[in-house]
Amino acid sequence: MELYRNKILFSAYLLSLFLLVVAFSMTYVQLGEVQHLLIIHFDSYNEVPDFLGSKANVYGILLIGLVLNIINAFLAITFYYRERFLSYLLAFSSILISLLILLTISVIIAVN
Repeated sequence: MELYRNKILFSAYLLSLFLLVVAFSMTYVQLGEVQHLLIIHFDSYNEVPDFLGSKANVYGILLIGLVLNIINAFLAITFYYRERFLSYLLAFSSILISLLILLTISVIIAVN
């Protein structure tokens, strides 16, 4: 089954990839000229940053999201004829993953 034949799955993965592209463009524009370490995780209880990283770590988060979306798309195609509900669940979980990554990138940009 080609992914583009089912409109629901295709639009779900297209929206997921669009959210990742938005997150990448936000990262590129906002953190493009930053040379110092970035605060990746902030401990609100002790009010200190507990994980510092470079831009490569932020791009790594985006890469992990892309890999997860590719794996989900492959599994959705594989399970489409066996269990259609699982394909839809994987597609919409990809949207959720991309949305959470967009939120994560937005928080990292706002903190820095």
